[in-house]
Amino acid sequence: MKKKQLKLIVVSLFITLLLASCGSGNDTGNGTKDNDTVSDPLEEEVTIKFSWWGADNRHDAMHDVVDLFQEQYPNITVQVEYGAWDGWQEKTLTQLSGKTEADVMQVNYNWLFSFGKGKNIFLDLNEVNDYLTLDNWESSFLEAMQVDGEQAAVPHGMTGRVPLMNQEIYQSNGLDLPLTYDDLLAAAAVIAKDNTSTGEDNQYAYMNVGEFSLDLFIAQMLYNYTGKVMQTDGTVNYTINEVKDVLEKYKALEDAGALPNFVQTSPIDTESNPQWVEGNAGSVYEWANSLAKWTASYKGGEAMDEMIVGDFLQVDADTQPNIYVKPNFGYAISRNTKQPEAAATFIEFLFTNEAAVQASGDALGISSNSVTYDYQVANELVEGAVAQGYEKLDQYEQTVLDPYFEDENVRGERYTVYEAYRTGKFDAEEAAQQFIDKQQAALDKYYQE
Repeated sequence: MKKKQLKLIVVSLFITLLLASCGSGNDTGNGTKDNDTVSDPLEEEVTIKFSWWGADNRHDAMHDVVDLFQEQYPNITVQVEYGAWDGWQEKTLTQLSGKTEADVMQVNYNWLFSFGKGKNIFLDLNEVNDYLTLDNWESSFLEAMQVDGEQAAVPHGMTGRVPLMNQEIYQSNGLDLPLTYDDLLAAAAVIAKDNTSTGEDNQYAYMNVGEFSLDLFIAQMLYNYTGKVMQTDGTVNYTINEVKDVLEKYKALEDAGALPNFVQTSPIDTESNPQWVEGNAGSVYEWANSLAKWTASYKGGEAMDEMIVGDFLQVDADTQPNIYVKPNFGYAISRNTKQPEAAATFIEFLFTNEAAVQASGDALGISSNSVTYDYQVANELVEGAVAQGYEKLDQYEQTVLDPYFEDENVRGERYTVYEAYRTGKFDAEEAAQQFIDKQQAALDKYYQE
């Protein structure tokens, strides 16, 4: 009797559960139930904001990409915010602190690490990998933008500074392009022979436009002469004598007129620098992905055949250097976004829509995303000096910059030392001591746990 009652109870419960299952939700007539229908977030009317920095060619390209995206996804409105590099990091930090940042942000490599002291402050893109195909990047490229085990951003591509050479100034003086630092000194004796202390018409064998270029030029010299990178795990790698020796070698280049000294340096630190525009500089040391704007500004863009990407300066003719490279920039999604799916879909569109890649042209450089790269090759989008720059980088061994190398707190201390040394406030030994001590103090203050 008890067994029979138990069987009836079990059957009753089974029927009840079955009826409950069949009765949950309303039948739509085709077998689909309301609670089984998951709304597609990409079909909702949403607005996202996209921010970036760059020159006019990038601004124009990104506007075209946004228009193309909104044609394909008319329910997603993309607001844009953009400007020049100068001051953009401070602007972004202010927005992040006030939670007013864009949903999709173009980000500099070092931001991923320095903004959060080693903790990822952006959305982990693994959370939206149904909308963003991470497999389109090699794992090593993705790893460069991983923080605290999370995918903080995806890189557009890898880049490095290369020497864009003004062949005309060398050829007109009967000179070959320099291969070593000694070659550069010898070229200065000819090219700069008529220079004055502050003359506007001075000619230089080489030129660093802006503090970033100066900093990386000296950093590459240090790497070339010592075989050691700037810092490892938050510790500066050089001795005072090593830094002193390289600073003296750099100052000898300035004193010879190979490069402008502190007084002769133009305050215009963009492609509009008059010394470059007017053809009075034998080279600019610039990011490979940015070379198009420098060729366009040189003599009004009417003398493209006078320029070529040259070899990297070497310690001697037999020792090829190992070159610093970095992700040129990446794309991140705000942790505060209310539309992560739409934001990820927009990044995916940037990289995998052929029309969007065509619209970008050479404004972003060569991509490390496999789909984008294939489109760039098929459409012959990357050419001229930009293509030459990447071809040149591929001829050398490469080292990815430490993420704190470009942080303004650390780099700013190096700038202070360079200025004091170049203006005579410090001698080489004092400058070397400060170079190490101030940089290490910044690393200890901001980035050591």
